[in-house]
Amino acid sequence: MTAVGPPDGVLFDAGGTLVQVHTERLAEALRQHGHDPADLDDSFWRTLVLLDHEFAPTAGTWDDWFPHWLTSFGQRCGVPAEVMAQAWRAADRDLHLWDRAINGAAECLTRLREAGIRVGVVSNSDGRVEAALDRAGLAELLEVVVDSGVVGVAKPDPSIFAYALGPLGLQAERTWYLGDTVAYDVVAADAAGLTSWVVDHHGLHTVEHPRRVQTLAEFADAALAARGLRFS
Repeated sequence: MTAVGPPDGVLFDAGGTLVQVHTERLAEALRQHGHDPADLDDSFWRTLVLLDHEFAPTAGTWDDWFPHWLTSFGQRCGVPAEVMAQAWRAADRDLHLWDRAINGAAECLTRLREAGIRVGVVSNSDGRVEAALDRAGLAELLEVVVDSGVVGVAKPDPSIFAYALGPLGLQAERTWYLGDTVAYDVVAADAAGLTSWVVDHHGLHTVEHPRRVQTLAEFADAALAARGLRFS
């Protein structure tokens, strides 16, 4: 892990970093279509890492690649593409599916805030990420939530970070950004002058990056240590 300067603020990606797809709700929708995959959660994580490969920004817009990503997700857990698409739409229609907190998310945000570090989210989403973070029990721990569907700019465009840095009074060079992809999160953060980090919750990433953690607790430890603070 590469040592870096202490952060005044930390911004986070949302999906795959602080929250994941609510696979129980998706499983219920799949059961309504006659499918009950036993490994849905594992299949989700193994398909998510494709965002750094087949579904990197060069593959086109969200609308271009998302149906293909769903097809890959379905193939991995033995669900036909059309069934996975129908179940996803049903499960996601009323409540954004990315609303299940990842282990340690609340604790990480709490530790950073208690240390005087400003915290926020910068996410590629569809205008519903703040409500999803609220259901996950995380919104109250965040000072700002930037949703690409609201501001009209999406990673890897680095200009999206201005919507968080400005309100928090942060300088890019004193701000860290944690995401789960290199192609979207790291590329955008580096271009904006932030210090980029990657979280690999399940040890599945294959794209190299010098600042990688496996848990949100490990990331909080790194931020506090960089500020010269002791942690347990």
